[in-house]
Amino acid sequence: MGKRRKLIIFVICMLISLMCAQFAFADSEDSYRIYYDGKSTGYSGFYIKGNIYLPVSMIGSYLNNSAVAVDTAGKKLTLDLSRMNIMMADSETTALIKNYAGTVYVPLKEINDTLCFSLNTMEQFFNTSYNFSDGSIKLKAYDQSAKIAKVGNNAVSAFPSLFAETEDTITLAAGEQVFVNGETDNFYKISDFDGNVYYTEKQNITVEDLDLSTIDFYAPRKSKFKQSANQKINVAWQYVNEVTPDAPAKTDGVDILAPTWFRLIVEGGGAVTNSADKGYTELCHERGFMVWATITNNMSEKGSTNFTTKMFSDSSIQKKAIAQYIFYSCLYDVDGINIDFEDVKDADANGLTAFTKELRNYTERQGLNLSIDTLVPKPWTVEYDRDALSNYVDYLAVMSYDEHYAGSTIPGSVSSLPFVIEAIEGCLSEGVPAEKLLMGVPMYTRIWVVDGSGKIVSNSAVTMTHMNEILSEKNLTPTYLKTEMQNYVEYQASGGTARVWIEDQTSITNRLSLVSKYGIAGSACWQFSQGTEEIWTVFDRYLH
Repeated sequence: MGKRRKLIIFVICMLISLMCAQFAFADSEDSYRIYYDGKSTGYSGFYIKGNIYLPVSMIGSYLNNSAVAVDTAGKKLTLDLSRMNIMMADSETTALIKNYAGTVYVPLKEINDTLCFSLNTMEQFFNTSYNFSDGSIKLKAYDQSAKIAKVGNNAVSAFPSLFAETEDTITLAAGEQVFVNGETDNFYKISDFDGNVYYTEKQNITVEDLDLSTIDFYAPRKSKFKQSANQKINVAWQYVNEVTPDAPAKTDGVDILAPTWFRLIVEGGGAVTNSADKGYTELCHERGFMVWATITNNMSEKGSTNFTTKMFSDSSIQKKAIAQYIFYSCLYDVDGINIDFEDVKDADANGLTAFTKELRNYTERQGLNLSIDTLVPKPWTVEYDRDALSNYVDYLAVMSYDEHYAGSTIPGSVSSLPFVIEAIEGCLSEGVPAEKLLMGVPMYTRIWVVDGSGKIVSNSAVTMTHMNEILSEKNLTPTYLKTEMQNYVEYQASGGTARVWIEDQTSITNRLSLVSKYGIAGSACWQFSQGTEEIWTVFDRYLH
């Protein structure tokens, strides 16, 4: 992770066609009529990437909350949490959010010249459930007579009718929240947020004494993921700048997706930027992924290192940051938080550990997994006290790549096998439990171009797909390097000779063999979009 150059491939004819396709898509977003409690509102909304989008003009008419304001210039909704009736998993977390989170925001999206918000994200604040069916968006005010209930730690069955228990059953996920609308001697009549009605045995759910119509936001404790003894996991980060990419199709080689959603605002008093997408979370859950929100100290922003020091030492700034990280993570229904704090001063090692410990207090209360990313153990990475950090996280990912990076003075592998072995053994020797350690895996390759004297002329990071295209177009046959345990190729390029230590099925296979050898928890890949379908099958074969 960290500071990486974005790969830009200029192919003129493809660029023109892609631009044309983009504009055609933007102009053809289908709109759907919106109904509220069965009556037409006269408004139209959109369904995009799992999100129901409504026009902001509905706020103040059909949808009301005095603590929600529309900032059209900034294209965001602002939410003053201090003025809201917020209920988290327990009183201590609720107090943290109420007293320190302050004002947060939800990004708006412009669709067909209409400024819209995601109802998936905002439904609780407007006490409105929704359903998208039959070519229309159906809204319904929360039923004040309904009680909130939660499924236990195991998935259970529900039925559309008491007289058809064996037909058309659905599965309620562990920890899922539903509404209780009625009961018989042995069954509860329940409904979900979309208004679908089912019946389930009383023993399957726990009823809470809450009236959701009086609460602006409720985030009960989730059922926290616990890895079984013989289970191995693979985490794939997804880089997000402003817009979250599409939720991937079901991918057997990936268990957890970790989008880079929340960044600490430099000199922002502890406030955090929000690039999240609720539809992404919901689609990922439907497709079998867990989602861990990656939080950062905005390491690429000027002044981030000094402000990180300031945040560690100023309790009010730190509490605000933690409150916003926790709130946003619950708002977008993620399953965990992944800490990616980089360019931290050596002197701030204790501060990073203390911050992690404090954040852990609240992730545990909310039932969220907590993980942290660290550089490889070296004399110059002492800002990470891995032994201490491992006491407060469920997982510690060692970023065992960038052995040779953009600023290197000599060309070489992004992540040779000896480098990875050294990283794993270093973490274990420092006291990180094997069952908490995740091995970093690069999904990219670096192409080095050197002149006749061996001096570096240029270097660039490319995806696995792009590297495969180069090999095919140039009809190249790589050579296997026994020391690095990966394939290598040279070819003539503009400015000199290209030298490439390739990341492919061979290098990934060799690297994944270390997971079982050292008994570690699994792997963590930077990043999902740089991999290929074939690569994910390798992860599935070796980890699952």
